[in-house]
Amino acid sequence: MPQLKLLAISLAYPPLAYPRSIQVARLLRYLDASTVLVCGDEGDARKDSTIEPDAESKLEGCLRVRVVNSKRGQYVNRFAYRFYKPLWNSRNLVPDGYGEWKTAVVKAIAEYVKATDYMPDAMVTFAQPFTDHLIGLELKRRYGLPWLAHFSDPWVDNPFNKYDEQTMAQNLLLERQVIESADILAFTSQETIHLVMAKYPAGLREKARVLPQSFDPAYFQETASKARPQKVTIRYIGNFYGQRTAVPLIEALHLVLASDSGALNGVSFELIGINDPVVIRDAGGDTLPPGLLNVYPSVEYHESLRLMSEADGLLVIDAPADMSVFLPSKLIDYIGAGRPVLGITPPGTAASLIQNLGGPVVDPSDKRSISEALMLFINLLEERRTAGIETWGIPEVRRQFEVSRVSASFKVLLTDLSKTSKGS
Repeated sequence: MPQLKLLAISLAYPPLAYPRSIQVARLLRYLDASTVLVCGDEGDARKDSTIEPDAESKLEGCLRVRVVNSKRGQYVNRFAYRFYKPLWNSRNLVPDGYGEWKTAVVKAIAEYVKATDYMPDAMVTFAQPFTDHLIGLELKRRYGLPWLAHFSDPWVDNPFNKYDEQTMAQNLLLERQVIESADILAFTSQETIHLVMAKYPAGLREKARVLPQSFDPAYFQETASKARPQKVTIRYIGNFYGQRTAVPLIEALHLVLASDSGALNGVSFELIGINDPVVIRDAGGDTLPPGLLNVYPSVEYHESLRLMSEADGLLVIDAPADMSVFLPSKLIDYIGAGRPVLGITPPGTAASLIQNLGGPVVDPSDKRSISEALMLFINLLEERRTAGIETWGIPEVRRQFEVSRVSASFKVLLTDLSKTSKGS
């Protein structure tokens, strides 16, 4: 059987230091296909050379198209990295300020097709940004390619998006065009499918499939030295932004200390990533005992995996909400690290996964319950230290997110996609 020829569109790709870069590169690196990728060359964006460093060598071809934005767009993109996804879909942008990049990509692909007579069996577009899907929409119109649109987070249903009425209408129209035109729609969780597709007819909902993020076990074999800090160390690795802050943790720590001033002796909490120091100060972070809460800047991806692997426990902290469909990419890497996870997160995708792994979950709006959960979590970590237990998490649940399994599922979707097109 001839190897599948795949055209992939993703602005986010290594060395661009977006979480989406990690997942796209990993999927394509392990995919048994002849893949030509079109990705972004974004000069002023943060880079990280440790993100899937050999990913491009696995591709048949890689077209890096320069990202040229208006002054407003450049400002939004720089600012968006600091506060992450919310501003990729800013209030007055349709959908995200990468329109000029779309024009450049469509032109580059047309020139490539003409010069090489290239015509793939299928196409996949990865959001965010959602402009990637608009590129797919145009290529679908031009070439009629079988198309899989992979959504990371919801588009118009994303609660972080603060669209005005006009911008909401425009984005809803664009999302509908993508939903109607793509042949398969991939989402990272069943909850996201329910949220996004609830407003569409049953026939369109049938296109939706779950394809989660993945971790690579080999990376944790490389990074884990099995070293443990002297103190019981609990780490949050990732960026805080918008309503997702360290406030629930800080308030809970104060509650624990108010009940027993010595309860947290020998314990260290570390926040590693982008934080707002004013938020931490106003929540009382500066008045905690010295060494209890330690705040560090972002580290390179490979280093983050080492820090996960060497921690006693790991934290997921999300914004308060009635329900959350988000599946943080760092949670998937936490699973790869095999360290116990405490979820301070609302009901939804992340909470269900942590519970399925065997971990505790508590609502971020309930600081008293968080304080109680923290003490139980610390007791668990101390017991594991004493017993010398290493890997944590229900094995079958962990295996569902290994890159070999997720990539195999991805290949099945693409094979079905190309077969459907040939049969139509």
